[in-house]
Amino acid sequence: MQIEVMWLRVGSYPEKEMAMEMASKLRNAGARVEIKEHTDWDLEEKYILRGKLSELEEYEEVQEWKRYTEIIRDLLKEKIDVETFEKEFLKRAFPEEYRLAEKIRDEEISEEVFLNGVEAAFKLSFLMSSVYGFLRVNGIEVNDFVEGSLPDDPEIVIELDDEVVGSEKVYYLDFSPAWDVNVDILSVVRNNVTVEGVEGAVVDALSRVLVNLIAGLEETNDVEELKNYALGVIEESEGLDAEVYVDAEEIFDLMLKSLEKAGIIRISGKKVKLRK
Repeated sequence: MQIEVMWLRVGSYPEKEMAMEMASKLRNAGARVEIKEHTDWDLEEKYILRGKLSELEEYEEVQEWKRYTEIIRDLLKEKIDVETFEKEFLKRAFPEEYRLAEKIRDEEISEEVFLNGVEAAFKLSFLMSSVYGFLRVNGIEVNDFVEGSLPDDPEIVIELDDEVVGSEKVYYLDFSPAWDVNVDILSVVRNNVTVEGVEGAVVDALSRVLVNLIAGLEETNDVEELKNYALGVIEESEGLDAEVYVDAEEIFDLMLKSLEKAGIIRISGKKVKLRK
C-alpha cells in the first residue's frame, strides 16, 4: 500500500547547505523529508538620501558608515581579492555575527546556534551588498580584485524609513534562491520523531494535534465536535520556554483527508471512524 503523506514546511533557507543540515537532522530522527528549491522575492519601500559623508553626519545611519570607511581604507592599502576583502571586512565590522555565520557549516552545532547563524548570515549578506554599492559609487573597481582608493570625503547613500527633505522614495525588489525543507508529519507521528529548536517545537506541535485528533475519536465521531481537538495548549515544549497555544482549525479538513488517505480513519458524511 502506498504511504500517504502530510507535508509541513519546516523552514525556508537562503543556502542549500543550511537546508540539507536541517533535513539531515529530521531524517536521522526518523522523519520523511524533502527539499525543494524555489525563487523567493522581497519588496521593501525605503527613502534614500545621497550626499558627501561630511554633509550627512547628522543622521544616525552615517555613523556606522564612518566606521566602515575606516575599515575599507585600511584594507585597500594593498591589492586584495574579493573573497579576502569580504572576509576581512566582515570580521572587523561585525566579528560576532561573522563568527555565528561561520558556525552553520559545523555539523555538530545545536539547533539554537544554527538558527542564530542563519540570521547572522542574512544580515551580513545584506551589508555586503550595500558595501559593494558604496565602493562602486566612489570609483572603486570590484571584479576579481578590489582596487582603488576612497576619496577624502566619499559619496554615500543612506536608507531611511521615513521621508526627509532631499530624499527620494524607492522600492527594493530582491529575488533570491531559497530551499524549503518539508517534513511528512505522518512519518513524525509513526516514528515518534523529536528534534531540537524552534522548528522541532513546530513539528512536535502539529504531530501532537494529529495524535489528539485520533484520540478524540474515542469520545466522538462527529466531524464538528472533533474540530475542537485541533485546538490545545502545550504546557511544556522542549524547543520553547513557555506554554504554546496551538490552533490548527484552518487545516482541520486537510488533516482528516491525510489521515483517511493513510488508512487511519474513514470519513462518511459528517462522521469519522477509526479503521480497524
